[in-house]
Amino acid sequence: MDGPRLTRRDEVNELSDLLCRVFGFDQHYERATFVRELLRPIHLRGGVVIAEDAKPVSHIFHAVESVSVYGCRFKAASLGGVCTDPGYRNRGYAGRILEESLARMTAAGARVLVVSGNRSLYQRNHCVPAGEVLETRIYRGMLPPCRPGLTVRRFTSEEWPALAPLNEAEPVRFVRSADFFSKCCCWWDISHPELWLISDGERPLAYLSLLTPWREENKRSRTVGDYAGCRTAMLDALPLFSDADSIQEINLRFPRQDRELAYLAASRGLQTKSATLWGTHRMLNLPGLMRDLRPYLSGRLTGRDLRRLSFDQRGEQCTLSFGAERLELDLSQAAGLVLGGPQAPEVEGGLGRALGAVFPIPFPMPGFNYV
Repeated sequence: MDGPRLTRRDEVNELSDLLCRVFGFDQHYERATFVRELLRPIHLRGGVVIAEDAKPVSHIFHAVESVSVYGCRFKAASLGGVCTDPGYRNRGYAGRILEESLARMTAAGARVLVVSGNRSLYQRNHCVPAGEVLETRIYRGMLPPCRPGLTVRRFTSEEWPALAPLNEAEPVRFVRSADFFSKCCCWWDISHPELWLISDGERPLAYLSLLTPWREENKRSRTVGDYAGCRTAMLDALPLFSDADSIQEINLRFPRQDRELAYLAASRGLQTKSATLWGTHRMLNLPGLMRDLRPYLSGRLTGRDLRRLSFDQRGEQCTLSFGAERLELDLSQAAGLVLGGPQAPEVEGGLGRALGAVFPIPFPMPGFNYV
């Protein structure tokens, strides 16, 4: 056994074969395109493998990126592409690679981990459903006709620099550079996202991506994967998407903290239900996250309460203290409490009051940063 270790450039062809066999990626990428994109620095920095017989037989990919929450920045990791060749399974390879990847993410300064799945491997490692979102389904004809003056058109990733200001104005977001699309993980486009720009004349108002269901027969259904800009324009323009592509159904998911979009959806008669962000989440470094978010905490707690509140983590155990009050949590409970989710415990007393003032913290939908 060779590894766990980072993927080598001369292994990318074999790695492409492995990923295509396990996930069926050859249905979504031409082989040459897939190999070329797996050579991007982000994949070579984050692809961890175990090799047997001079070829990769088990693989995990992780990326570490920055998140901005009301001006506070911290690092979040994402993880996906977890697979093992069928002939080499039941040897504990995935667990070994995950342990190595978790160590690398934490060493790189990541505070929170976003995982694209919910399999038992992740559950055993404290990855749980978390992050509060609202969702609604919009069927063709439910919304009134588009207001005059609004137009929609498809845009390409090369146009991202012109749209970056819309993303930069979002209070909770992944931080993306002007050349983001040329450097990001190539798997975000597995669902063949349609990139749409909403404008009033020459003025861009909003953008969104519509994802086509993967491995589903209903190709007239779309899910909003990423959006930014004017919420009113986005909802007003949704009928134009149906007209352009004969879309029958749009699944709209958005973070609960987007109160404007929640209000606008309700005012149009759209019924929403609570859910969690796609995939699962794990806490990597709770004290570090709280240090990064200290300006956020100071806006919600008095100076005295903030000084009394402290966070500690030893391995997979977290301790939250408020004066003499203490709460012991495992990483699953910590993720549920901090991000909001079914694993969150009930907390009483002064500690419960303080934590209730700051948790759950807003977290962005992965969107284009999805792995």
